[in-house]
Amino acid sequence: MKVFDGIKFLIVDTHDEVYLVQWMQKLISTNGGTHITKSPENTKGIIERDSISHIVSSTSDFAEFGRASELMVPVTRPEWLQESHQANQRRNYRLFAPLPLPFMDKVVLCIADNLPEGDRDVIYTAVRVFGGQYLDALSRYTTHLVAVDLSNNKSVVAANIKKKEGLEIKIVLPHWIDDCLKQQKHVDETPYLLSDPVVLQSGKPNFATDQEDDDLELSGPCDILKGKTLYLDGDYKLSEHLVDAVSLLVKKCGGTLTTEFEIENIDIYLGKYRQGDEFRQCFNNSNIEVGTFLWLCYIILRKEYILPLKSNLLHFPLPDPIIPEFQNLRISVTGYSGDARYYLSQLIVAMGATFTKTLDSHNDFLVSAKSSGEKYDAVKNKWPKISLVNHIWVEECFAKWKYLNPMSKKYSGVDFGSPYLGKTRLLKHDLIKWTSDGSEALDVEDSLNEDAHNDEDISDHQAVASEQASGITKESASATLSPTPAHSDEKQSIETPSKQDEGDIVEVHEVINVPTQVPERAGRSAKKKAEMKLHSDMEDLNEYLSMSKSLRKMKTYMEELDKSVGTPTKKRVSDDFKSDEQDTPAKRAKTESPKAKKKIEKPVHMVAIMTGCEQELVLNRAEIVKLSKVGIHVVNDTNSKKHIDTIIAPRVLRTEKFLISLSKASQIVHPSYLADVLKRITNSETTWEEISKEFNIKDYYLDKVVPVKQINDELGINGVTSGLISLLKHENGLVFNSLQLNLSTNLNGGATLIAGILEAHGLAKSKQIKLSSSTSKSQLLLNEDGRCILIAHKVKDKKIVASLQDVIAVDWDWCVKSIFHGKLDNYSKYSVGK
Repeated sequence: MKVFDGIKFLIVDTHDEVYLVQWMQKLISTNGGTHITKSPENTKGIIERDSISHIVSSTSDFAEFGRASELMVPVTRPEWLQESHQANQRRNYRLFAPLPLPFMDKVVLCIADNLPEGDRDVIYTAVRVFGGQYLDALSRYTTHLVAVDLSNNKSVVAANIKKKEGLEIKIVLPHWIDDCLKQQKHVDETPYLLSDPVVLQSGKPNFATDQEDDDLELSGPCDILKGKTLYLDGDYKLSEHLVDAVSLLVKKCGGTLTTEFEIENIDIYLGKYRQGDEFRQCFNNSNIEVGTFLWLCYIILRKEYILPLKSNLLHFPLPDPIIPEFQNLRISVTGYSGDARYYLSQLIVAMGATFTKTLDSHNDFLVSAKSSGEKYDAVKNKWPKISLVNHIWVEECFAKWKYLNPMSKKYSGVDFGSPYLGKTRLLKHDLIKWTSDGSEALDVEDSLNEDAHNDEDISDHQAVASEQASGITKESASATLSPTPAHSDEKQSIETPSKQDEGDIVEVHEVINVPTQVPERAGRSAKKKAEMKLHSDMEDLNEYLSMSKSLRKMKTYMEELDKSVGTPTKKRVSDDFKSDEQDTPAKRAKTESPKAKKKIEKPVHMVAIMTGCEQELVLNRAEIVKLSKVGIHVVNDTNSKKHIDTIIAPRVLRTEKFLISLSKASQIVHPSYLADVLKRITNSETTWEEISKEFNIKDYYLDKVVPVKQINDELGINGVTSGLISLLKHENGLVFNSLQLNLSTNLNGGATLIAGILEAHGLAKSKQIKLSSSTSKSQLLLNEDGRCILIAHKVKDKKIVASLQDVIAVDWDWCVKSIFHGKLDNYSKYSVGK
């Protein structure tokens, strides 16, 4: 097998070095790969159009770079080709990042065991996003050890390694990471070295020693968070200095970070888990985006504001607890490497399964990118009991947070043109279960009943830690969603020795024996809850580590903790923990005076959704708050829990918001109404009664502001009477009642979006159809009366539809006009292909 077999390369040709391009083309072809060469500006859309699996470019300055990042398609400099060819195995992509280099490039980090777990996870996340790597055990490839003293085990071992073997492991304070994040550059380590910590002696590092390196800085200013306030939830459990670093990082991008929860001032919520009152309140507020620290780092690196729910699955807070059916599963992957492999491992571990680097007869699943490779052949020929699935199964199980049937054709097919990894998105209706007060998360009262489970949990983690410390490479990675080690995926089992198939870093590293003091992460149990109370104080942490080894002591401690907080209700215990985590005067004031925090709910007189108003009126946060104070609530999402009774629009539209809201709303109002109301709201004392008296909303109905003829033309009806009267009188939501429709995947906006609109108007069932010459009626949904209705694209589907027999094929306009008319329109006017 040749080193580039099965890889389709995109070579980005900047026209600077013709010889270099020719050399790359020859090297790729000689080693079994295929290639396409394009100039930087002509790469847009090429990844998915031409099934590109690897991009070679000296810089990140080409049109498709952002998309490559989203789809986790590796981008490397030409040197990667040369070194992979010479070694006859694919080298680690992250060592060959294109210019400008991320500021953590070439950093391989390890963190001492006596740093708070919350800090460790966030530091590892930041280092990886900004170009570095990490391994939570010392190795010959470790470049930096983060520690607060030289007496912890890892510091002692690292110091001895330097003396005996001449390896360059810099032992630095956590402040070095803080300042790298604050400045978005690779800060010189000298002032932070534990051997001579200038930063502790002077109170600040000696920045005069910093070396400027243009290649290691993110180019240009960053203002993607301009004007936004970000709330950092306490479930990250960060120490004060790291919160300060994240705060300055946010400030550098134009935003403000707060740890004080005041929902009316929050634009973005950052949390680790889908639990707690703050998460639920923010998720249910359509004006607040909910994301994770990983998402924050990602958009800062990209310098592009991407909504968490339109990004990858790990950019939204994690569910907790795990999916029960995944708890004892062992899952391996093949055909993925780099960021793609890392991403899959994170999803697998988050759901509760064990991610195994190697494959053996004890595995339950193999996630395969292609129908070839050592692991794939082993499943087909040697271990047929192992289920073979594609990555869509993993992503959709995570997205829906349930075990889906792996035998479905959608998941069992390999090499069938499945979407790229990273395209699956979280849907709001799948997240509702975490947004009610009946959260699935365990509370403190339940944790004392988990003793047996905790014992198993701790022993499992200790076993993993022991294996890592002693240098034994076993199949399984740690069953926790801590960031996966940088080098964790390169080593192959005896059964599947192919190096080219699997790993990030092909050099097998030697893990150095360091006794691990604490398990990486246990369940959300009594031990975990106690850590929330203690972690910020180092002396208490050490006492806790000793206490956690005894189940009896832990139980006694938790009983004392319950007595100290009084009545053990969820809300009270949660509040007390939070006040201990970040003991600021403001927090103490809130804890001591709960009555002052309680707000009086004002009555809601109107719930409105705006669509197509960009030219007439755009509301800022202050204006939305003003309107809410007089009882007008403006929501952004049709899935809002509040019943939408008003559409704010400048004319009749065909937008998703407009069409879905027609199934709920009782009035359509011109945006000038809100503009006039805002002018009238001069202080907080203004009331709904005053507004209603001064502004009769009926005077702002759409047909009172826009000519009736224009409205009727847009609705597709004749007559001098406004069509809005009948539109808003009909039995909303029942136009497609009991109907089953087939939706072409070629429809503008996508079949999923179309289905959502139709379901709001009563559609019973839909099926997405990728039309081809082999499509027949037998593959389509039929209605009870035998009708087979296909919603098709009138241009793209015209030829294929013409060959279908006994199928009613109509274009999207039929659906829209049926909604507008309140009944199913005649098919003939909208026929496709006939």
